[in-house]
Amino acid sequence: MKNLFIQRLLSATLILLLGFIQINLDASEGFNFGYAMLFIGGIILLISMISYIKSRNNKSLENEMLKEYDERDILIDGKVAHSSMHFLMYEILIIMFLTNFVVIPTNTALVIVLISLIISEFCSRKYYNHAL
Repeated sequence: MKNLFIQRLLSATLILLLGFIQINLDASEGFNFGYAMLFIGGIILLISMISYIKSRNNKSLENEMLKEYDERDILIDGKVAHSSMHFLMYEILIIMFLTNFVVIPTNTALVIVLISLIISEFCSRKYYNHAL
């Protein structure tokens, strides 16, 4: 997990600054979106401060959890690649069988393969995240 405190702090101050500028320069009647920007910037600033304070207290626990997560993530990636490879083999065999009877353009076949691989990778990753 990356520490995003600096990025959050910079984005919150930028949003707050833009809100102040918009409030001062906007002379139109009706709702001024500068107040909404100030509110959103304040919320982001508050959340980033709270998460930074919490993360300072949990460094040792976080380092220990990262080791376990890395090992688990490597295992999941291996199982997902294995299941995707089996799925790809079966799909290519089915497409090869179908091309004997139906004319399938190459681009269409490749799009079908890519979309089905994306879906199978997503589903198998969800399954192994839940199962392990």
